[in-house]
Amino acid sequence: MSTTGKNTIQKSRVERLSDDALLELVQQRTFRYFWEFAEPHSGMARERNRDVYQNVVTTGGSGFGVMAIIVAVERKWITRVEAVARISKILAFLSQADRYHGAFAHWIDGSTGKTIAFSKKDNGADIVETSFLFQGLLTARQYFTKRDGEEKEYARQLPGCGSR
Repeated sequence: MSTTGKNTIQKSRVERLSDDALLELVQQRTFRYFWEFAEPHSGMARERNRDVYQNVVTTGGSGFGVMAIIVAVERKWITRVEAVARISKILAFLSQADRYHGAFAHWIDGSTGKTIAFSKKDNGADIVETSFLFQGLLTARQYFTKRDGEEKEYARQLPGCGSR
């Protein structure tokens, strides 16, 4: 409100998108978040609050990121080779990261693979976050089925894939 009592706020123009256009926009922005904001050493999704958590990656968020990578391949925003390279980077990192009877921590240092406590009573493993991660990885395992080159190597890295 101005001092004269008249409303000086202008209405912004709202662009109307079709359902398909809106879906594509949301998918592309989601993918870009996981692709461009990934922690560089691990390739995994960073924790959102970078002011506090510089190199912290989130296990479950990384599973969602893997799913977004598959969408990006389907939409032809990246190539299959680029996608497999990123997922292979994630797998290489995870093979060296702390695990607790096969489960990963909620937060992991993206540079070292060491667990970062989620809370004061955190003892390491987070089965929910690990399940989100593995949902993404299992989907990728089913998606990347070419049995040559990079995709063959990727499949070999996933548990239970080598004999497929």
